[in-house]
This record gives sequence, structure tokens and C-alpha cells, in this order.
Amino acid sequence: MDTTDRNAAVLERLREMLVRQRRKFAAYLNVLEREGEAIREGDAERLAACVELEGSVIADIYTLKKVIDPLEDLYQVAWPGREPAVTELKTTLERMSAEVIEKNAANRALLRQKMDEMRLEIASLRRWPRPPSAFAAAAPSLVDIMT
Repeated sequence: MDTTDRNAAVLERLREMLVRQRRKFAAYLNVLEREGEAIREGDAERLAACVELEGSVIADIYTLKKVIDPLEDLYQVAWPGREPAVTELKTTLERMSAEVIEKNAANRALLRQKMDEMRLEIASLRRWPRPPSAFAAAAPSLVDIMT
């Protein structure tokens, strides 16, 4: 295998990994969308399933990132000029990454809001009107020892 074939193989492998990472980001965005719906609807089981799926997708993205980083180094050496397809894929991945961060922040804010609402609801349930107990009569607080 000569240098040109090796460089082409590096480029092809890098493209393939970037496309796989783009698909993983798309899956992650989909999971975040479903997670937001579960939060809005108050569906705890669906939210737990989304969080579990989110963890596996994030692990896959980081695994791909570990593979892509050395390939990018090889690509920089092999292709001093930029390949438009790789540049476009990287731009798309950066945009998707920003979108993931934005949706994740929105879901956190929504979840925080729902948790606050639930805390208020629980607090209001604790204060429901109760009939006074016969045993809850006011006890004297001072004792008169002069008489």
C-alpha cells in the first residue's frame, strides 16, 4: 500500500467515523426530545428509560470521539489542504453539539420547574385542614408556684 492509498484510506475512515458520530448526535437529539416530552407529561418511567438510553448514546459518542481524534491527527498530516466533505461534516457536528447542549439545558430547566411544582403540591397536601385533636389542647406554659 503506497502513501496515496494510505492517505485515501485515512480520509475514508475519518469520513465514515464522522458520519457515524453525526448519526449518534441525531439519535441523542431524538432522545432529548422524547425526554422533554416525558418531563412535560410527568411520565417518570418514560423519563427513566430516556435517561438510561441517553447514557448509552453519550458513551457511544465519546467512544467515537476517541477513535476520531487520532484519525484527525493522521488526516492533518496526510491532507494539508482541507477536504470539503470533512470540513462540512465537522461543521455539522459542531452545530449538532450546540443544539444538544441547548436542548439539554432546556430539559434541565423544565425538570427543575416540574420538581418545584411537585414540591409546592406536596407542601400544600401537608397543610390540608385538619380537625383539632382533643389531645392537642393548649398546655399551660407557666406554672404559678405562689399559690
